[in-house]
Amino acid sequence: MIWLILLACKQSAITLSTDSGFDSGSDTAPTEDSEPDTRQDPLPLCVNEWMPKNETSAADETGATGDWIELHNPGLELIPLDGWTLEDDDSGPQALDGLSLAPGEFLLLWADERTAVGPTHLDFKLSGDGGTLSLYAPDGRGSVLGWGAVEDDYAIARVTDCCTEEDCLVFDWRGTPGGTNTPEVEPEEPEPVEVELLARGSTHRYWDKNRAPDDGWTTAGFDDSAWSEGVAPLGYGDAHIVTTINYGADDANKRAAAYFRVVFEAGALKSLQELYVDLLRDDGAAVYLNGVEVLRDNLPEGELSFTTLASSNASSETSYQRWPIEASSLVEGWNTLAIEVHQVSVDSSDLGFDVGVVALLPPPE
Repeated sequence: MIWLILLACKQSAITLSTDSGFDSGSDTAPTEDSEPDTRQDPLPLCVNEWMPKNETSAADETGATGDWIELHNPGLELIPLDGWTLEDDDSGPQALDGLSLAPGEFLLLWADERTAVGPTHLDFKLSGDGGTLSLYAPDGRGSVLGWGAVEDDYAIARVTDCCTEEDCLVFDWRGTPGGTNTPEVEPEEPEPVEVELLARGSTHRYWDKNRAPDDGWTTAGFDDSAWSEGVAPLGYGDAHIVTTINYGADDANKRAAAYFRVVFEAGALKSLQELYVDLLRDDGAAVYLNGVEVLRDNLPEGELSFTTLASSNASSETSYQRWPIEASSLVEGWNTLAIEVHQVSVDSSDLGFDVGVVALLPPPE
């Protein structure tokens, strides 16, 4: 026989004897020296919870607060209790004739020595100093539960209902008499679906001349066929740069700004929840979606020009920062993202740029 010992509630101990499967037992009532016959089928019900010193947790039909024992039927069939018995250390077997347990039902019995009140009242009480409680089927198979000293209004419960694992007996303040011990599991909120509209490391058109591009360079209809083309990250001066752009002939007087364009496709927009830009910029950047500015980062307010400098050095030259952007400028089909990147000074040693676009869609139904 396997004895489980759980310590809780001021070092009080509770024990549960288990056999093969769920509370299976031997052909006769088990004794301390006997081993269970593991070939027997498990019991179809269990003592699910009990309280040896009930003061306020539950009251019977007369309003009395006697000790209580909860039986549970975890199966799918009705179990008549004719021939079933329940007993403690000092009492003889208490017949449960006339009672039954429907599938999933919890039956509360009162260990209060008041059998005259009704069939759910037993002719013994439970000891708060510890004891054993034995449940036997008509064929002699049974399970024996043991516990140590407990305080008022502490139940000893199987969590989850009718569990047999070694650590499944716990002390529970006031308990859940007549109800489940299995914690209610909150359904997980389904996660929104993240859809990548533009991958980082995509190919961009770029303008690295010694002047600003022509007017309208941020719009979808702009002709950028004369621009250069390369894979991001684009820039110069750092090891992570894939495509090196031109900054001029003078290291001490580099071009203050560079310009980039990329197109990406978006599908149906009815379910779009949020839209984000993942931006790598060194040092400052402004982002335009179909000609509308949707993000300005580390640049001064007002009109930007070819000579505008960034507000400060980039805090990181290789990390991407996710920014929520207004999605109203997004269109179904092809979209144009235009970006201008500005240096903090014309003698800066490096410039870097990459961008990704991510849409957040509702979780699937």
